[in-house]
Amino acid sequence: MKLEEYYRPKLAEEGYDLLAVFSRFEYAMKKGGFRREAYPDAAWHTFAQRLPQKFFQRIADSDEAKIYFEAPPDHLVTTNDGGVEWSGNPVAPYDTISLFQSIKTARNNLFHGDKKHDNHRDTQLMEAALFVLNEAYYEAEQAGGFEDFLAAMEFGL
Repeated sequence: MKLEEYYRPKLAEEGYDLLAVFSRFEYAMKKGGFRREAYPDAAWHTFAQRLPQKFFQRIADSDEAKIYFEAPPDHLVTTNDGGVEWSGNPVAPYDTISLFQSIKTARNNLFHGDKKHDNHRDTQLMEAALFVLNEAYYEAEQAGGFEDFLAAMEFGL
């Protein structure tokens, strides 16, 4: 059996959707001027700061994203013996920057194998992440300063 055949049924369709959308989002951010200075990484904090202030409150008030506020994903921390363990202290988002950080944590947990799969919870986190990314894209379409990002998002579509 090929690895992809083994793993395919273990991940909901939302996982594949999130992989596609998230990776394109980061590509478009880097091409669109939202890149960390001197690093080839997407600057989520800069992107978040450029979104209108109302964005965070609208997401926080939405049913579609409530899992990130009521049961945010935990993150790994290093241990004294060189291992890793769950922090036991997941942080609910308090602004747009921390909201994107929470989504990145969920993505990392899912795609980097940092957790045991809970398919129902994983699906909820992926659906909510997709909702947030779609809403961020919508806000970027309405606001100024995102033209290069938007053009990179649409490349090849």
